[in-house]
Amino acid sequence: MNNKIYLHYDMDAFFASIEQRDNPNLRGKAIAVGSGVVTTASYEARKFGIKSAMAMANARKLCPHLKVVYPRKNFYFAEGKKIQDLIRKIIKIYEFTSVDEGYLDITQFIFAENQTEIKKISKIKRFIKKFKEYIYKNVNLTCSVGIGFSKVSAKIASDANKPNGFFIFENKNHFMNYISEKDFSIIPGIGKKTKEILNFHFGVTKVSQLYEISKDELIKKFGASRGEYIYDVIRGEHFAKINVDRKRKSYGYEITFSQNVDEIYELQEEIKAQVKKICQKLKEQKEFVKTVTVKIKYSDFAVHTRSKTLENVTNDEKLMYKIALENFNYLIKKDEVRLIGIYVSNIFKRSYIQLKLIDAT
Repeated sequence: MNNKIYLHYDMDAFFASIEQRDNPNLRGKAIAVGSGVVTTASYEARKFGIKSAMAMANARKLCPHLKVVYPRKNFYFAEGKKIQDLIRKIIKIYEFTSVDEGYLDITQFIFAENQTEIKKISKIKRFIKKFKEYIYKNVNLTCSVGIGFSKVSAKIASDANKPNGFFIFENKNHFMNYISEKDFSIIPGIGKKTKEILNFHFGVTKVSQLYEISKDELIKKFGASRGEYIYDVIRGEHFAKINVDRKRKSYGYEITFSQNVDEIYELQEEIKAQVKKICQKLKEQKEFVKTVTVKIKYSDFAVHTRSKTLENVTNDEKLMYKIALENFNYLIKKDEVRLIGIYVSNIFKRSYIQLKLIDAT
């Protein structure tokens, strides 16, 4: 039986809230952080239907008085790390899933033998109040909080009362009753493609209808892992542990140009600048990578990526730039480029040389 109590925190409109915090002229205004594409929109802007990943031109049509702020990505990530460091001071078991959200195991602060449900909920509410005050006092930013008996339930709970709110799932039955009549996209991991398949093959649109599909049918359609996940999660039976040793899976930088670019030299210079930033980060963290990926979005919004995995790990700037250019040269076409980015993955904490069979004999 699972007796864990999980908290999921999600900073409210993180990038936009930082800009509003630092610039009094933006407070209470509809703002969008980004250049060609909306990265984050303030809640004032979201009322007009503005969403992340929306073309900025379309956002301006929806809200003519929209204020656009060019992103300060490095600063946002520094603020996110500051919040994570604050949390580390008070919580032992945590998992940060991005710069502005994460899971915390707060069982030790709440659980006590033979306490009533009312007493438990009262303790949880006091903890939430202190947690939110602690974050706000130190960074002057608000967050939304969800409490659940599993990571998934806590994540769904944190979305229930945004911004600057909280929601508590008291138990599994409370969770199932809450999600029953919701669109099944409320479940983390059920994205657009999965939703289309479920709708097309089973004719379902909400969670309650999913209960009618057997586990075998879901496994047949989605495979064992995903099929079992869908079957278990809607029944409150999916229990993933907090990954305390969660390691960064990748580093990356990308830029959306204010005007489409067709000059090869300009694109190469941007690649060089991005590789330099990534290598600086790798050397600061004493990390090495094996895979280098180039991402390009063209003027028609078509997105293409190209990756190359090296035989040995590296954090050498010249080598990584060479590999990035190889990927770039493979992708480049006559179309104008809207966005370009570099990502590295397969990250290791120390350098090693891959032994070949001939070396081992």
